[in-house]
Amino acid sequence: MNKRKRSSECNYNGKVVPIIPVTEDDEEKRDSELLRQMHPLLIAFMFAGLDFRPQSARGCDTSVTYRERSINILLAIINIISWLYASIAIYGTIAIEGSMPMKHYISSQFVEILTIFLRSVLYWRRKDITNNLRHLSDAYDKIKHKSKNLNKGVISVLVVVFPGVYIIAYVLVLLTFISEGEMLFKNFLRKRYFNIIPLTLSSHVYYLLGINDVWLFSVNNVPVCLFIILMFIVCTILCHILQDYCKSINSSGATFEVLQRRHIAEMNTVKMVDKCLSFPLFILLGFHILLLFFIVAFFNSKTNFKHGPSVEKIFYYAVFILYSIQYFVITIFAAKVHEEVQNIKTEVAKMDGRPTQLTAVEQLLLIAKVNSHSNICLTVWGFLNITKNFVFSSIGALLTFGALFRDL
Repeated sequence: MNKRKRSSECNYNGKVVPIIPVTEDDEEKRDSELLRQMHPLLIAFMFAGLDFRPQSARGCDTSVTYRERSINILLAIINIISWLYASIAIYGTIAIEGSMPMKHYISSQFVEILTIFLRSVLYWRRKDITNNLRHLSDAYDKIKHKSKNLNKGVISVLVVVFPGVYIIAYVLVLLTFISEGEMLFKNFLRKRYFNIIPLTLSSHVYYLLGINDVWLFSVNNVPVCLFIILMFIVCTILCHILQDYCKSINSSGATFEVLQRRHIAEMNTVKMVDKCLSFPLFILLGFHILLLFFIVAFFNSKTNFKHGPSVEKIFYYAVFILYSIQYFVITIFAAKVHEEVQNIKTEVAKMDGRPTQLTAVEQLLLIAKVNSHSNICLTVWGFLNITKNFVFSSIGALLTFGALFRDL
């Protein structure tokens, strides 16, 4: 049976006015402040075919049941179309001989398939991601030192600008191919549709296919951009939670029980986030590495610029720069979680020289507890820890083996 919290307050006339009773279940259904700030990102995910809205945002009234059912049907249709597109990619890679070498062609199409696979994994794990966002938001609302950048305005700008840059760039590439000649445009679209489209189709059909290609490009790539934004937000939240705990260690009123209980809670939060997002992060970093490897291995800059760079080559160079920046930023943000865990370990080790309520035995117990969790961090599907060493070693290996593979 739910207990109701009753309290009262005085109005401006000095009369005591009772506050409307609120049940504990009602409090749990309310969105936290951070989830309200993240509302633009959650809505953008929904239009991209992924629904990460909490239950309270969806509503439980019978009047919204039809709307929610329609949304679920639309999301399922988008995911089915994406996997049909992936099936065509697999068929085109195996059955159709393209103009570029087979190893080049397979690598480029595998990037497309991984992109679709990522959005499907996010779709399958949408409930776990929603629960993790709620847990993170509740934990973030309890800390004292919050980020000034986690607000609705900044998140809205990122949601509009980041995917918009990719879509506009791709539309400009299509328009450039159209302006350079009908045959070039048709050949480009045939590559996009894995060479299964005959050249005998009319130009109007190709224009319709071009519009459909822009829609498919948006459906498959916008969730990737939004997931990158989500990773930035999650890593920022985790870092501020850990920083707040690190600052609480120096608090004069901190007791051993409070510090130990909170340390266990914060480490469990990192583990929970890693368990939920490590596999999608593995796919995200995987096709970043594969695409960068593909560009480094299969495109010779001297040959391209000797005969004049084509629009497609310039597009790949721009993608290489953007994906390199994305890869560095994603891994650096994820590595900051491990850095904050190490800062906690360093701060606890300094307790011996400062006044504190903890006894010498309690200090040793807390140090032992913190040291036992000092290796906790975000991982790549649980088998690679994302630290600063991982960032530079992985990109170095990528460039080295990509250059060697090009010479084979």
